[in-house]
Amino acid sequence: MLCAFCPKDAVEIGGEHIWDSWLNKALPPLRYRSRKRYTIDSPVIESEAVSLEEKLPVVCARCNNEWMSGLSGKVKDRFRHAILDGEPISLGAKDAAILAAFTFMKSVVTNHLTDQKSGCGLFFTRAVRERFRTSLTLPPLLKCWIAGFQGKAYMSTRNNLSIMSTSEPGPLSGIEFYSFTYVVGKLAVQLLVPRWKHLLDSGKPLVSLNPNAFWADAEALFWPHPGGFISWPLPMYIGDDTIQKYIYRFNNPVTVTVVRGTQVFSNIAT
Repeated sequence: MLCAFCPKDAVEIGGEHIWDSWLNKALPPLRYRSRKRYTIDSPVIESEAVSLEEKLPVVCARCNNEWMSGLSGKVKDRFRHAILDGEPISLGAKDAAILAAFTFMKSVVTNHLTDQKSGCGLFFTRAVRERFRTSLTLPPLLKCWIAGFQGKAYMSTRNNLSIMSTSEPGPLSGIEFYSFTYVVGKLAVQLLVPRWKHLLDSGKPLVSLNPNAFWADAEALFWPHPGGFISWPLPMYIGDDTIQKYIYRFNNPVTVTVVRGTQVFSNIAT
């Protein structure tokens, strides 16, 4: 299999960490209860571990050890204390670009493993993915939100990808929506990108989605960056009782969206 971001072969063992390895050194000794589901219909696989070691063998060693490692290092340097302790931050344009690129990178490697397990297909073309590798250029119409997470466990993580479309006629007909939610510690980010299902429609203007106003006090749109500085955390946290609603909030019955492919990882420290 080719690397997700370049023409080289992906590694067969190891690969990109879902949650970066520096977390294991920063956290006290913990035991994790891991839950995985590779498609929306597949059974949940549960296991226990003593560290966050989930890796996706979908990238080559060079990409993983060079530019991907560099991007993860920037996120560690800027967001480490927000992730571990919920320390307040002010998100300017430069930090927003780093966090959006990091979120997109994690979503692409997740999409590749999802495709391996369920055959749901790769959402982004190779040209988009290789352009991202060389310049960190993000796809048009990509949106990212930042939120805070506060669960009962000392350390919680989520990694969820959904590809959705509508079965009803209307302005969303023919459009697929790619939604990715990533939670690590106290930090939660969500990404949304639309595309036309069929190449013949690619010249038409796309329609994106906006979240329900219910989430307004819990998150802020940080990409495209609105200018100025975004204060985090927001007045409200997302918790154990609302995280699933947040992950699937674009599966709105009004638009009759359906999930076509899903990849879920969840680790909770005990």
